[in-house]
Amino acid sequence: MQIKNFGEKYLLYELKNKNETVLKLTDIGASITGVFIKDKNNNEIQASFGSDDYNFYLKPHDYIGSSVGRVANRTINGEFELGGKTYKLAKNDNNKHHLHGGIEGISFKKFDSKNLDDKTVLFSYDSKDGEEGYPANVKIEITYSLTDENEIIIKYFAKSDSPTPINLTNHSYWNLNGEGFIYEHDLFIDSKFYLPVNEEYVSTGEILKTENTPFDFNKTKKIGEDIEKAGGYDNCFIFDSENLNKLRAKVFSEKTGLSLELYTTKPAMHFYSGNMLNGREVRGTILNKHNAFCLETEFLPASLNFIHFPNIILEADREYNQTTIYKLNLEK
Repeated sequence: MQIKNFGEKYLLYELKNKNETVLKLTDIGASITGVFIKDKNNNEIQASFGSDDYNFYLKPHDYIGSSVGRVANRTINGEFELGGKTYKLAKNDNNKHHLHGGIEGISFKKFDSKNLDDKTVLFSYDSKDGEEGYPANVKIEITYSLTDENEIIIKYFAKSDSPTPINLTNHSYWNLNGEGFIYEHDLFIDSKFYLPVNEEYVSTGEILKTENTPFDFNKTKKIGEDIEKAGGYDNCFIFDSENLNKLRAKVFSEKTGLSLELYTTKPAMHFYSGNMLNGREVRGTILNKHNAFCLETEFLPASLNFIHFPNIILEADREYNQTTIYKLNLEK
C-alpha cells in the first residue's frame, strides 16, 4: 500500500494485489478514485473512473466513486416523518427533492482514515445532529479491502444516539472497456421486481415484475438491447434475500474479457446507465451519456415516503452493518 498527499490536507491510498489490480481511494467522501486491472491482452484498463486532482472531489462531480449518505437516492419533497415530527431535508434535486444525502451529504466531507493492514483502509466520519436536516449524531465507518481474488470488499457501519434514517452506498461508475458506450456489455441481475420512477426519477411507490419487460435481466442480455425502451436505466432492482454469498449481478465485456460480479447483504441494487452524464472529465477520458454504469447497493429509494417499503430507521440501540463486494475477473 502506498499513502500519498492528495493536495492540501487530503490523502490518497493506493492498494495493489498480486495480480497488479489497483484500487485507489481518498479520504474525501471515502471515495474510490480509480480501479485498474489487466485485460485479456494484458492492457491496463481503468474499469472504474476518477481523477488524480483532489479538487475534482470537492465540487459536484456526479458522485463519481463517492460514498453516499446518510440516505442514498431520492427522498420525495425532501421531507419525512419520524416520532410524530416532520423533518425537512436539504432539497438538492431540482430544488424539490432530497438526493444522496443533501448538498454535501457525506460525499464531500473529509473522513478520518487509517490503514488497518496492507490491503485494508478504514474511513470514519461523525455526522452531527442537524446535518442536511437529519436528526441524531451518527458515527459512520466505511472499510475497503482489496483481496488477491480481485474482490473490492466494502463494509458499512453506523451507530446513532437516537433514531435516524440510514441508507449508505457507493456510487462508482464502471466501464469494463475503460471508455466508450456500455451497450455491448452483457448484464445479469438476479431480480424479479423493480421500482418504476416518474419523470423526476422519483419512485412511484409501485413494485413491478421484471418479467417480460425491458427491466428483465434474469437472463443475461446486452445493456443496450432494451435501453431505449426503458428510457435509460435509473431503477432499483429488488433481491429475494440478503445473502452475501449469492451472485446478484454480473457484467461482462467480450472486448476485454473482464467481468464484474456483485454480492451484497443489502436488499436491493440501483442500476444506473449514466443517462445524465454530459462531458464529465475524468482521468484520461470524458464521460458522456451511457459511457458508464453504476451498481449501487441499497435499501429501497424513497423508503421514508412509502410505508410499504422496508424501514430504514436506525434505532439508538442498534448497529447498521452491511457489506458489498465487487469482484473483478479475467474470463478471456
